[in-house]
Amino acid sequence: MPLVLKSKEAVHSKFVAARTEMAATLIERDDEIDLVLTALVAKEHVLLVGPPGCAKSVLLDSLFRWVGGIKFALLMTKYTVPEEVVGPVSLAGLKEDRYFRITAGKLPEADFTYLDEVFKASSAILNTLLRILNERTFDAGDGVARKVPLKLCVAASNEWPSPETGKELAAIFDRFTFRKAVRPILTQAGRKRLLWDRDLTPTISGTITPIEIEAAHFEAMSLPWSAPATESMETIVRELAKEGVQPGDRRQVKAVAAARAYAWLHGAEQVEPEHLEVLASVLWDDPVEQPATCAKVIAKVANPTGMQVTQYLLEVEQILAGADVRNLAEAAKAAAKFAEIDRQLATLTGNDRVEKARAYVREQLKRLKLASLEAV
Repeated sequence: MPLVLKSKEAVHSKFVAARTEMAATLIERDDEIDLVLTALVAKEHVLLVGPPGCAKSVLLDSLFRWVGGIKFALLMTKYTVPEEVVGPVSLAGLKEDRYFRITAGKLPEADFTYLDEVFKASSAILNTLLRILNERTFDAGDGVARKVPLKLCVAASNEWPSPETGKELAAIFDRFTFRKAVRPILTQAGRKRLLWDRDLTPTISGTITPIEIEAAHFEAMSLPWSAPATESMETIVRELAKEGVQPGDRRQVKAVAAARAYAWLHGAEQVEPEHLEVLASVLWDDPVEQPATCAKVIAKVANPTGMQVTQYLLEVEQILAGADVRNLAEAAKAAAKFAEIDRQLATLTGNDRVEKARAYVREQLKRLKLASLEAV
């Protein structure tokens, strides 16, 4: 038993270290880091959508350097052919009147895959991807569906599927359990780091093996749900239905596994209501209106404290954007607002984001005072 516990702690510590090291360098990408690591533990796939230059590739490059196994990456266009994804047809096989593909170095033999601009691929490629992503099988042409070693596929796109192509892309879109919009850096502090920090490329110490990832998956899927978390999950599904958001049965089942993986990543012994926050990237289908509605419902039901923290941080950014530090009256007014927000945050409990938020507010208050002094 002690050996098992030691192994469990060792595997989890690797995830914690990787998460910490990536977050230390990637600016304002904590949510994306958590999402990709959660997907890795859950053995599900991730879709990240955002404009170029939002560090999507940097995040994935660092992750893929950390994991062991075989990697496959491809930038897709409308001219991409199946041979680039699943391998060429064997010419020697054709001479023997046998049709099959040579998959060496291609997606069917990869443990981890990155597909950039996935929605630009042709229907032939997307249809091939469906079974690989969902059933984890591939038929090389001989009629035998063989298991593929794929543990995680991360896809990226600069935009969501348009209404015109939405129906055609619905099946491949559904294969990604986690889907998130990646936004440019929002805060003043983040922009300063972006401009003046020299090295923004994460360096992760150590590596993790496919066997350790499998162990993490097994441990996570064994986590029980607390009674409050179970009740919150059922309430979320009901409230989403009232708002016109009705995830399918398969997506709801995957959401249960996603919450377990997220709870394990954060070191919990069971799934609690606050761990359901991750489902804001899971329990919706229409990317135009439903993500915001889904996030609001989940925050209200599962993590009202987290929702309040987010609102306070948004208020801080609005104050920073509107305050002229050279005007002492405005600077003093902004400082008073920061102090009040800090007092309000101090009344919140039960969320690990509270102390981080308070530290951020106090840091901005200090910078505001320094800037005011320099302007005198």
